[in-house]
Amino acid sequence: MTQRAAGSPFVLRYVYTMLAIVAVATATIIVTLYVDQRDDTVTHERVQSFHLESYLELAQLKRDVDTLITLIDDASVGDSSGHAGAAGISSLPMSFTGLLDSIQARLLRLASLQRQYDAAITAASLQRLLGRFDPIEEALRDARTSEGARRPVATFSATVDQFSRLHTIAADLELEALAARHDQRPRFLVVLVLCLGVTGLVVGYLIASLHAALVRQKEAEVALAETQERLHNVQKLDALAQLVGGVAHDFNNLLTTVLGHAELLRKSPRCDDDLRSGLDEIRTAGARAATLTRQLLAFSRRQHADRSVLDLNEILLDMEPILQRTVGDTIGLDCAYTDGPFAVEIDPGQFHQIMMNLASNARDAMPNGGMLKIATANTTVRNRTDGVPNGNYLKLTVADTGIGMNDETRQRSFEPFFTTKESDRGTGLGLATVHGIVTDSRGYIAVDSEEGRGTEFRIYLPRAEGELQPAEPELPPAPAQGGSETVLVVDDDEQVLSFVSKGLASLGYHVLSATDGSTGLQICRQEPGDIHVILTDVVMSGMNGPQFLSRARRLRAQAAGIYMSAYTKDIILWRANEGDEIPLVTKPFELESLTRVIRQAVQQSVEAQPHSRDVSGRD
Repeated sequence: MTQRAAGSPFVLRYVYTMLAIVAVATATIIVTLYVDQRDDTVTHERVQSFHLESYLELAQLKRDVDTLITLIDDASVGDSSGHAGAAGISSLPMSFTGLLDSIQARLLRLASLQRQYDAAITAASLQRLLGRFDPIEEALRDARTSEGARRPVATFSATVDQFSRLHTIAADLELEALAARHDQRPRFLVVLVLCLGVTGLVVGYLIASLHAALVRQKEAEVALAETQERLHNVQKLDALAQLVGGVAHDFNNLLTTVLGHAELLRKSPRCDDDLRSGLDEIRTAGARAATLTRQLLAFSRRQHADRSVLDLNEILLDMEPILQRTVGDTIGLDCAYTDGPFAVEIDPGQFHQIMMNLASNARDAMPNGGMLKIATANTTVRNRTDGVPNGNYLKLTVADTGIGMNDETRQRSFEPFFTTKESDRGTGLGLATVHGIVTDSRGYIAVDSEEGRGTEFRIYLPRAEGELQPAEPELPPAPAQGGSETVLVVDDDEQVLSFVSKGLASLGYHVLSATDGSTGLQICRQEPGDIHVILTDVVMSGMNGPQFLSRARRLRAQAAGIYMSAYTKDIILWRANEGDEIPLVTKPFELESLTRVIRQAVQQSVEAQPHSRDVSGRD
């Protein structure tokens, strides 16, 4: 970008230089044409003046010579005897002298015109004419007969005629040359105009190309600035996501402790109605807090997604009563589902979260009632509609008739922690969570809104290949399942460890507890009885959960393994061992969900025992 910006002035200077050269060349040609035209005019005037004056002088000279010849002839008529002699010539009229002076003056005038107009073509003839004038006076003075006097005059007259014809030829040649130059000038002008036109087109093309290049450069600079700003925002969001993930991890551990002990107290025989009511409030608040952490983790994309190929129509049909209760009685629910919808791959729990967040958002946008419309449609994107790459998608549309948003609010609607609600009614994570889940599911989301006319969200989920998996119905709450098996619990959070140990022990399990992996391995070596289940946290200080479980199962091959996770980095470590098909219990959890997983793990372990090979080695 810097190189392009630095190169632009050089290109601009280059174009301006070309324009200056074209302008100078055009001016030079115009001046040259003007000078040439002026020279032609001057030359034409000179030719006309020179030859016209020469014609006049020659005509007068010719008359004087003819007069002189006539006088000589008249003088010879008086000699009837045929021999005038010297006396006859001596008796010629004195007008000879005047004629000779006039002829000489004419010759001097022709010589002056010759010098004035520098007519080289007639210079030699003029010198010959001057040379033939000198013998005339001598011949007239010394000649004894008229024939002797007439001969040099006749020769001079013939030379005058030759000189006159030469002037005519010279004038014709010069005028023809001027006419030829004048005839060639239009063709020259046409060629000049064509050259200037082509040069103008080239320069215009260069200027247009330069303008287009500068426009593209400006667009590239703007795009680069926007990209840098987005990158900066992504970096900030990534740092925020890491912080949020860490907070959610610790918060989930705290919620596990709070909700777990509240559950234990609620089942205590000393729990009366007042205490049970208070514990129910704690449980409700804890559930809301757990929902908040799920939103935080969905925003930071650190929540584990258990995707499966689903028919969203079935899920939406099952959710309609819940959605209606969420928006309330003053808001109508209008659902329109396409026939034969494309299958999509998404975590059903996260999809529930998407719909609940959008429904809650619509409810808050319609305080005086309205209509919430939900529709599905198969669509094929061909022209990057809504910025979505071309392909086959299931489009989910959620539209309300609420107060809507202005353009500035719409552009910031997916920003985390941005909200237009009161501080006690919104966290600003609802739409950010929806955006995070949709994007993490390889989908796209777009929003249109106008103040006073409602808001419409369009979610594009790519068509999935594979067999549809029926949505699992939500199981009603069931009591925790007791047992008599030995369970080894390993967690570096002592409060979580205390709750799990107490809870399982209250259900009849024999519980062994350890705060780190090394202690857990020591228990595996020293415990004389069987260990049926090893329940371990994924992330622990020192030895992490997968490392511990791998070593522990070499010591206790028949033990079933179960992971506990508070999200964040736990998922990365757990996924590295997904090939082992080790179940995962996510925090916060209640005893009912934990014991259900324990019973399933024990059952699978018992069924696999006949096919298992006893491993008695030690680590």
